[in-house]
Amino acid sequence: MASRFNLELKVGIFAFIALIILTVAVFSISEVYIFRPGYNIKVSFSFASGLNVGAVVRVAGIEAGEIKDIKLDYDRDKGQAKITLLVWLKQGVSVPDDSIAYVNMLGLIGENYLEIIPGHNYEHSLKANEVLIGRDPLSTETLMEVAHKVAEDLEEVLTSINNILDEKTQDDFTATV
Repeated sequence: MASRFNLELKVGIFAFIALIILTVAVFSISEVYIFRPGYNIKVSFSFASGLNVGAVVRVAGIEAGEIKDIKLDYDRDKGQAKITLLVWLKQGVSVPDDSIAYVNMLGLIGENYLEIIPGHNYEHSLKANEVLIGRDPLSTETLMEVAHKVAEDLEEVLTSINNILDEKTQDDFTATV
């Protein structure tokens, strides 16, 4: 009876160790982490421009973290939406409190990500759970309105240039006749 108990104990310990090794192997080759040294900050916007949970966070152009959560609230005083991003940053990444955060896009039609341009006040870097106010991105609708206005203005300029060239051509033609 004692030898059967010893055998079952050894098999149980072996199975437990194998399970731990398998778990560590799976987590080390995947992008899922149990223990990742770092800290969270919050970034606040009025418009998030298509950012998603899991989006990359870059500090000075280098990947430094990811967006862990996005919350939508309403600022009743200002009468507008308030988006708060929970941003995880790698240990050792310092974000001065005068930094600029904005939504950027990888390539022309790529994925949106959060870009943080570090400020100069490294004596007062953000600590865990402190808030950085981000610059709101322009909406696609606003960009289209601006592009439409530029196209209208360009059309007016080209029409004026055409009229001037037509007058100049007619003056040159009448002068030669």
